[in-house]
Amino acid sequence: MNHQNWDYAVECFGRCALLVPDNVMYRQTRHGCIRKKYNDNGSGAKLGGVKLMGVRGRIKKARLSKDWKNLEIAAEEGLLTNPWDAALFFDLGEACMALENFDVAKYALGRAVDLDKENAEYNEGFARLLEERGDHQGAAACWQRILKKDPGSTKARMMINRLQAESVMDRGGYGKAESTKDVKVETPAQANAYEQDRIARKGGAPKADAPGESVEADLQHAIRKDPKNVNHYLKLADHYRDQRELGKAQDLLNQALEVSNNNADIREQLEDVQIMMLKKDLAEARERAEKNPGKERIVEKAKTLAEELITREIDVFARRIERHTNDMRMRFELADRYRERKEWAKAIPLYQQSATDVRLKGDALVWLGECFVRDGKLDLGRRQFERALETINVNDKPDAFKLAHYWLGRIYEKAKRNEQAEQHYSEILALDYDYRDVLKRLNDLQGDSGESVE
Repeated sequence: MNHQNWDYAVECFGRCALLVPDNVMYRQTRHGCIRKKYNDNGSGAKLGGVKLMGVRGRIKKARLSKDWKNLEIAAEEGLLTNPWDAALFFDLGEACMALENFDVAKYALGRAVDLDKENAEYNEGFARLLEERGDHQGAAACWQRILKKDPGSTKARMMINRLQAESVMDRGGYGKAESTKDVKVETPAQANAYEQDRIARKGGAPKADAPGESVEADLQHAIRKDPKNVNHYLKLADHYRDQRELGKAQDLLNQALEVSNNNADIREQLEDVQIMMLKKDLAEARERAEKNPGKERIVEKAKTLAEELITREIDVFARRIERHTNDMRMRFELADRYRERKEWAKAIPLYQQSATDVRLKGDALVWLGECFVRDGKLDLGRRQFERALETINVNDKPDAFKLAHYWLGRIYEKAKRNEQAEQHYSEILALDYDYRDVLKRLNDLQGDSGESVE
């Protein structure tokens, strides 16, 4: 790869993938080398469509006979001709799913969707895998794309409703979003198609006169009958959260808080809902800003909401770690917020504490190292990255693996220890050839030029 001998690199990584079929890195790097072989032209070999006719015939035959191994082999062979072919990635993903090679299946189906975002079949296949792997938000995002392409899809509407109801139960429904696209799935759920049809046939909204006909009506009746029973308020608030009626959920939790004499657990539930509401507002503001980049007021509104959200989260998490002293995940989340604000001195002790949890150790050490580097303590940062790489499995945490090597490369580069810097940059390129500015830095080093760590 360093010598741009792409054919041989592709051959070597192809052998690695045969020896260890469930290693995602080998597949990703092989496909990256194939793209470089074609100078990133986006279409692969000349007359690729003609050359792929035989491969597609073998794929069709293998699919009909459910010969998943040969389907996988044929799809990989096809990608040698065109590594931008969404159908081949989908075939590879389907084969790997059937072979229970789920990590490679997730990668391949994700690539198929990235290459053809409006394809309903690809999105549905990816959504099915994500749901089985517990990623409800990711699965809902796939169904959202299907619904956008086909607004009349009853199946998409029902799946979005169900997945959003399930995802909201994960840590109160406010997992950290990496981008506006990630937050899109937190928009209010579409109306249930079955209920719409029932209303239309009855000529109007059904009246829940009988017990059991409506969860909402039953719980409202229970509250009227026993207004001091806080459980009724909480159940109805949960129902509203599941239905994405966050304003109603907030009102019920405020009432529950009053009835319970300011119970701390109920207050936390209320805070969760308020954070969800802020995230929803932020997602909508960012969408408007993306559509109107020239309108300063709209762009500024999104920035203000983003700052408001992080301020609110810091306030909430800071109080919670005092109440839940052993919750290392909460300390990690608070450290993340301080890091986003570039408050390194506040983030560092929290990452140090959260690193004592074996489940968080790798990620915590990587972010701790970055905080030290950003704070000008390069040697302390280097030690954290080296400790992190002792615990990180590249297949489980490829992003943390690359970030640790990246900063180690930068640190050694600044110290003029070029050989060590090249080693770390090469580790990244073997996994992700397009990662940040690594290729340029490696080329500069081999030309004996370096840059300082910022």
